[in-house]
Amino acid sequence: MNMSHFFHTKLFIGFSLFLVLVFMSCGEKTNHIDDAPRGNRTKYNFNLNWKFIKDNPQQAQVFDYDDSSWDVVSCPHTFNDIDTFDDYSPGHHDGESNQWRGTVWYRKHFKIEKEDEQKKVFIEFESVRQIAEVFINGVYLGKNQTGFIPFGYDLTPYIKFGEDNVIAVKVNNDRGDHFRKNAPLVWNHEHWHPTHGGIYRNVFLYTMDPLHITLPIYDNLKTVGSYVYTNNVSEESAEVYVETQVSNEYQVSKTFNIEIAIYDNKGLLVCKNKENQTVGAGEKVICNNQVLIQNPNLWSTRKPYLYTVHTIIKNGKGIIDVAKSPLGIRTFEFNKDSGFYNNGEYVKLHGWGQKPTNSWAGLGAALPDWLKDYTFRLMDEAGGNFIRWGHCAASPAEVAMGDKYGFVTLMPGVSGESEDHGKTWDIRIAAFRDMIVYYRNHPSIFIWEGGNWAESAEHYEQILDIIYDYDPNGYRLMGNRRADVKDCSEKYVSIEIGTEGWEGEYTNLPIIESEYCRDEAPRRAWDKYSPDDNFYSHPNIKRNTYKLSSEEFAIKQAYHWWNKIGKKPYHCGGANWVFSDGPHGGRCPTEVTRASGEVDAVRLPKEAFYALKAMWRPEPQVHIVGHWNYAKDTKKPMYVISNCDGVKLYVNNVLIGIDTIPDNGYVFEFTGVEWESGEVKAEAIINNEIRATQSKHTIGEPVAIKLTPIVGPRGWLADGSDVALIDVEVVDKEGNRCPLDKGRIDFEIKGPAIWRGGYNSGKEHSINNKFVDTECGINRVAIRSGLKPGKVIVSAKRKGIESAIIELESEEVNMVNGLTTEMPQVYSVVASNAEPLPVHTPDIPPYVPGVSNKSELFKKFSYTGDAPAKLRTNVFWGKKAYTDLPYNYTVIPKYLNGSEYVRIPNSDNNYWARDQLQFIAGADMIVYVGHDDRVARPEFLRESFEDTGDDVNLGKVTMSLFKKEAKAGESIVMAGNCDGDAPEDCRMYFVMAKKK
Repeated sequence: MNMSHFFHTKLFIGFSLFLVLVFMSCGEKTNHIDDAPRGNRTKYNFNLNWKFIKDNPQQAQVFDYDDSSWDVVSCPHTFNDIDTFDDYSPGHHDGESNQWRGTVWYRKHFKIEKEDEQKKVFIEFESVRQIAEVFINGVYLGKNQTGFIPFGYDLTPYIKFGEDNVIAVKVNNDRGDHFRKNAPLVWNHEHWHPTHGGIYRNVFLYTMDPLHITLPIYDNLKTVGSYVYTNNVSEESAEVYVETQVSNEYQVSKTFNIEIAIYDNKGLLVCKNKENQTVGAGEKVICNNQVLIQNPNLWSTRKPYLYTVHTIIKNGKGIIDVAKSPLGIRTFEFNKDSGFYNNGEYVKLHGWGQKPTNSWAGLGAALPDWLKDYTFRLMDEAGGNFIRWGHCAASPAEVAMGDKYGFVTLMPGVSGESEDHGKTWDIRIAAFRDMIVYYRNHPSIFIWEGGNWAESAEHYEQILDIIYDYDPNGYRLMGNRRADVKDCSEKYVSIEIGTEGWEGEYTNLPIIESEYCRDEAPRRAWDKYSPDDNFYSHPNIKRNTYKLSSEEFAIKQAYHWWNKIGKKPYHCGGANWVFSDGPHGGRCPTEVTRASGEVDAVRLPKEAFYALKAMWRPEPQVHIVGHWNYAKDTKKPMYVISNCDGVKLYVNNVLIGIDTIPDNGYVFEFTGVEWESGEVKAEAIINNEIRATQSKHTIGEPVAIKLTPIVGPRGWLADGSDVALIDVEVVDKEGNRCPLDKGRIDFEIKGPAIWRGGYNSGKEHSINNKFVDTECGINRVAIRSGLKPGKVIVSAKRKGIESAIIELESEEVNMVNGLTTEMPQVYSVVASNAEPLPVHTPDIPPYVPGVSNKSELFKKFSYTGDAPAKLRTNVFWGKKAYTDLPYNYTVIPKYLNGSEYVRIPNSDNNYWARDQLQFIAGADMIVYVGHDDRVARPEFLRESFEDTGDDVNLGKVTMSLFKKEAKAGESIVMAGNCDGDAPEDCRMYFVMAKKK
């Protein structure tokens, strides 16, 4: 197989027919999407009114099983919403494991009217975690165990029309004890994603004519729906191709018209095309249509313009079926030398990795679509235009959000962090196929991620075959994160998906970063000059890998972005890891989350959020990091982040200083600023012209609580799963939030709703309580609706300040026979005017890619620590051992003289990652590792290396020397210095290599 699979274009209809189609596309442009035909298809929201039991009773699938005592819930639903975010992170990248795991059951009663008896009935689950076994009226339909990929079933043979029917779903979320030994579902582990079990995404029911357009659901149904793609795209015109799978489940052949209607983002008809087609009884056929759009609006990160494609089946009796697909017309190029281009325009991609569970404190992974949209709106506000879904696929709603907000998307199937075999690989590769079939029409997806680890040649062949079969005209690239651990990868991947951004390993490939800036810091820890809120004083602080305040974390955003990605013209961009805090793989046991997010676990922004907004938004931006409520006599550095070329800082209108030489592109530092009560103000300038200002003021004493509700765009729906958020702030007499407030707030709730609460980031067991502490003067709680609409009253109080009370009204959802046509709500976003180009780009220093870290022995070397490592040749007496310590090699065994070696940052002595250091052996060689034996020897050293019996002294520390023989082409992967806790003053290991 060869790489032409990525650029294969099918032979299309002849030129004369094309002219006919162009002619046909020119008429009927007065029609509106609201007047478009509806057809004989009905899509029902199947989320409401399920019965649930957290148990595994026998015969629960049977139609007449008595479920009257079961709980009533609605989807999205998880049974792990109150047992997560409640334990301290174990540290060392282990996620929260203390969750309920086992088997539960869901049952839903519904009725389809007798008049629909001649229709087909299908059910779609957007996904269930982790293993779902589905029954209809007692009949077993099948099993899905991907946890993240949509699947469905044909219910028609088992439906009793006009009578009660029961869908039963048996769900299990259990997993193995260790993420590497969790076969076959290696990705179902809290190391990657908290094991939030349940029907945690949407469920839909469809009724259709027996002659219908199939659903893009391959699992079990083996159907592919429509495939929409473009060719010959320019500002003048674009060819649009639609391949539609039509199924005829009548007993006789059918002749019909298949019509394509394309509508613009205002709902106006742009063009039409119609073809005649015949399909035999019981057969499926692919129908091909082609239209030309003149002067198309192009989809871009700055203006994500979306068309809607209606595919229509007609016969003499009228409209039979209608299916809809998104259409974004765009071109793109990932260039290895100059970066990323969208429609010929250079774009630096910046954004986040995000876990597809999207965990939220108090809610777990079961979020209504509008709350996922709320997260996307925050990412958009902060200037994001790129997202990498971490290891496993996002939900359908979130992929559609990438379309509408203009986020270039790196999309995986399901994966842990391994090259898998046997049953695990079979599930993975099938899930990859199902994912591509479902999502291939989304214009925001530019890269398919084959896996989170390098594959064998055989596996790469299978990945590319699937792309060729199901997305041959998408022109998308494919890459695997950590492809550099396999020598064969270069033959198959078309883009390098980097890790931690220090260096590209493939000089012939473009690079996009999958996860950089993996540091952590809680929102509540302002800085070292502010009162401590259970962070520096936390009993676990010594075990933290990161001891960063919110201020330090914000400043580090610029350091990581600029040095790893921003100043490298050839680098396409990258994903900051991650956007929101969650209980997965944290390294700081002071926290109940992995605190790597720019927002916390209830989506309240940290200073890092505003720092990135000031760097990434195209309009002039400025942000003063921190607050202005310090103690008397405080003198501290003040940091201002701006995308302008200079900043002036004032205290009470007195100019403190002017900085026109930013650190790391965007950070303007003013040292020794003396605090005075009043105002600190920053003016951002370009060519000495003020382009943006920000002021922060000294806030008065706390006097009152302020409550602010947040509901979905259509209000708070009484559907049993919708959420209303309530921001609780403590304010001064002017209504300003008190930035140092951290006291307890107690709540009362009355009315038809379920309290879900919030959390405190540095306290255990804070979930689902009727109280929560403010952090930096604010926190956020949630309440979930029931199925009964009505008024809900929430009050909040704290002794000594004024209480607050608000009223919310949940709105009725029209449900009949367990079904509703009201779809889950999301924000309506229509791209109108394009965002401007960046107002200013910092000076980019000359940079020649690929000139450093090249070695004869350490091939495809990468280091994922918090600071870069450097490759050096010819070690001998006096050579520097670390990048950040003054110690030199003095007396070393003679056989080490002349070795190539790695100069590693000692600051990573307590940092752990499975793939902290990796390379391909460039020759038959011996690899040496020196290890500080005050630290427990890590697994990689115990299992793969042998003790030489020799020692090396480094700055009065004795390092035991280990060795391993490696063959040319062998992959060497080393984890952190210690698999558990290590002494704070321990020494990081060193690495050398010498030819045999």
